[in-house]
Amino acid sequence: MCEGNRRHKKINGLPKTTKEKYQIIDILKSKYNIQLLCLILKCSRSGYYSWINLGRPEYKKYDESIAKIILEQYSEDNRQGIRRLRMNIKAIYGIQLTNSTIYRYMKIMNISSIIRKKKKKYSKVKHHKIPNLIKRDFNATKPNEKWSIDITYIHTNSGVEYLCAIKDMHDKSIISYNQSRFMDNTLVLLTVKQAIKNVPYKQRKGLILHSDQGFHFTGVQYGLLLKNNKIRRSCSYKGSCVDNVPIESFFSALKTECIYLYKNINRELSKTLVDNYIKYYNYDRLQEKLKELTPIQYRHQFLVASF
Repeated sequence: MCEGNRRHKKINGLPKTTKEKYQIIDILKSKYNIQLLCLILKCSRSGYYSWINLGRPEYKKYDESIAKIILEQYSEDNRQGIRRLRMNIKAIYGIQLTNSTIYRYMKIMNISSIIRKKKKKYSKVKHHKIPNLIKRDFNATKPNEKWSIDITYIHTNSGVEYLCAIKDMHDKSIISYNQSRFMDNTLVLLTVKQAIKNVPYKQRKGLILHSDQGFHFTGVQYGLLLKNNKIRRSCSYKGSCVDNVPIESFFSALKTECIYLYKNINRELSKTLVDNYIKYYNYDRLQEKLKELTPIQYRHQFLVASF
């Protein structure tokens, strides 16, 4: 067998996909005729040139109509990641795309979602006498079975604002929230009272309200408020913020998808941003773990069936 045939046989055995064939042609085109390479690799020359015109994507076929829909959805809300884009496209257009397809088109169009940094995992540390009833089990079988509460900071050009919020671990909805320039007991107590008002006792029997060990959540006033309303108090292990990850994940989303997109905000704007984002989060932000529904849709679906 001549040397040329041996070389052709070796090349013919390398690529398995059309993309790989195009990549090999691209490498060898300066030494060999493109038409000959396409013939040996059994692929279309016009397909190869289309691949070149598309910028040598490492993907499958390109559908301009799909790309347009993805880009339009992304342009409406660039906070959306792959999963939420897929869910919104399915809900609005009835088109079922995979996460990998969304990713491929986003890469072709050079668009990307806002990425939140992964939290470090921490080991358990011995805590004080208030029990940890959750013990990192953030699953709930129904709404108002487990709530998570905490306070976060929002920096403004006039100083720090403090946001206290309560999140339901079942449907991920924000039950109540309050914002203040003071991080005190009043902020926390108002938030809990608002949650109690929003959810009648019949719907929250046996409720556990979980927090970290901040002084607001270990104090006498907070404990009495929970006890008088038949809410079971639970606290994280000392020094282990991961024990209260449900509400922490919400704060992370709020800041990444909203607060950090603005610079030099004042106190009033920060309150408007928080109000608008929580409304968006509860009513418009689809979540894959909630069967591709929003928190409020998922919550109402369960409550209507139960009461």
